[in-house]
Amino acid sequence: MPEKVTFATRPKQVQGMIARAVAAGVPFAWFAADEEFGQNPGLRSYLETEGIAYAMAVPKNTDTSTGAISSATGIETLVKHVASRLKPHDWSRRACGIGAKGFRTYDWALVDAGDGHQYVFRRNIADGEIAYFHCYNPHREPLTELVRVIGSRWPIEECFEAAKNEAGLDNYQVRLYHAWYRHITLSMLAMAFLAVMRHKAKKEELHLWTERTP
Repeated sequence: MPEKVTFATRPKQVQGMIARAVAAGVPFAWFAADEEFGQNPGLRSYLETEGIAYAMAVPKNTDTSTGAISSATGIETLVKHVASRLKPHDWSRRACGIGAKGFRTYDWALVDAGDGHQYVFRRNIADGEIAYFHCYNPHREPLTELVRVIGSRWPIEECFEAAKNEAGLDNYQVRLYHAWYRHITLSMLAMAFLAVMRHKAKKEELHLWTERTP
């Protein structure tokens, strides 16, 4: 590995990737991630400083004592305690995407925490299990948009699996840092090419179907 490359935690690596994307002018509106990143204060602080909206999963013992939730009660409040105080009318049933078995439908609730921060709760319809999400939503987007962003994590994982199957993303046998970097870069480039060609083929197919329709 080059001497300039030093150890960095995964959240720190993600921060560097986001910084490069911003510097390159890559357009995006949200950052979504799982608990490993949602519970990292350094990453959250960086995103907020840069004005980047996010929706990240957090553990049930996440402390909300710095927000408006606890300011109203005067006590420290864990996010799981906030969820336990929600009323039936606080929940609404919504789909956050389509999976192998149809729409991914859950019950959702939103609690405002002040200063652009919100907590979203997702309840499993079958067993009642609740997942917790910390959102930085400075533009006050509605719950519908937050549900969409949270649901976008599934397609991302599907893209990784497709890249492994179709472009050999994980089929590297190298010992050098730059060799690994080249393999990953070329695999992702190949996957991007396939995605563009797939989209182009669908557009042409739709065009032909439209021409033949009386």
